[in-house]
Amino acid sequence: MICTADAGLPYAPGMSDASAARDACRPRDPGGSSPGSPPAGGPARSDGTAHRPCSAHPAARETAVPDGTAARRHKSAALEPAWWTADPERWDLLRFEAAHDASGLPVDRWWQDRRDVLDTLILTPGPVDHDFARFLLDQETRLHRHSWGFSHTIEVAALLLAEHRRPDDVWHLWRAVLAGFDTWYGLPHRLLLAAGGTTRTIAYVRGSGHEQQDNLLGHLEKLAVATDDDVTALLAERRRHHTAVLRGLDDIPERDDER
Repeated sequence: MICTADAGLPYAPGMSDASAARDACRPRDPGGSSPGSPPAGGPARSDGTAHRPCSAHPAARETAVPDGTAARRHKSAALEPAWWTADPERWDLLRFEAAHDASGLPVDRWWQDRRDVLDTLILTPGPVDHDFARFLLDQETRLHRHSWGFSHTIEVAALLLAEHRRPDDVWHLWRAVLAGFDTWYGLPHRLLLAAGGTTRTIAYVRGSGHEQQDNLLGHLEKLAVATDDDVTALLAERRRHHTAVLRGLDDIPERDDER
């Protein structure tokens, strides 16, 4: 699987095939930067090599990965945000498709195209279409359930969705955190508080009646208390970070590991 950025892993905008990106990927050291361990029912992987299929979409097709995935149609136009929002049916070009490479390792058939779009979106000022941002995060979540390793693309997708500050998006963000061992330790958990900080988020979750309500409440109560201003600062800092990395700037903001 691709493994591009965050916690010292380099971005790989020039990688042209899945095998090159896979070779750059290594299991991450969980360290001590995440608040505790995954809750019951969360990501379960006891070593750095095992993987599990995408249980959320068991019907996903398993196909061989072709050599020319970067040559998808509409390549130049597809990097423009307006091209995607003009016709949501085009989103299918970025939909997760389970595959295995020549070595038998799990990958996503269209991860490169989605990566290119996400990189373009994070470099574009202003909010992304909400439904498109949610769709992209859901595809990245499926990818990270299917494969192992951590790609900067799932954080970019989570960030683009979190910037809308909508309470019900917490469930999409929570699923992303729970996608696997690597997302649990790789994603900033404070993105879960995007709807207005600790107090507002907990109040929403407590009254939601969602099947994950108890698990998420228990986790939110372990996080450091954050105000709406704290969340605003976090979102701005993470956008600056990804922008700086993609543009190759020398002054790259470091992430506050108080998740």
